[in-house]
Amino acid sequence: MGRAESLVLIVVLGALVFGWRRLPGAVRDLGRARRILKAEAQALRDDVPLPPNRTITADPADVVERRTGS
Repeated sequence: MGRAESLVLIVVLGALVFGWRRLPGAVRDLGRARRILKAEAQALRDDVPLPPNRTITADPADVVERRTGS
């Protein structure tokens, strides 16, 4: 199913559920909710610092035994 077909299907289902007169308001509310969710997700990403990158090094002498995959 192509992108245009999916969009037509969503509009038709929205018209059936909400009715033609309420469809623009429903789409507007959905867009507003999407923008709010996007802004809140960005705020969460900005608030939480990323952990520093860690590099794990090992010498061959550190390996005690070698396991083979079964």
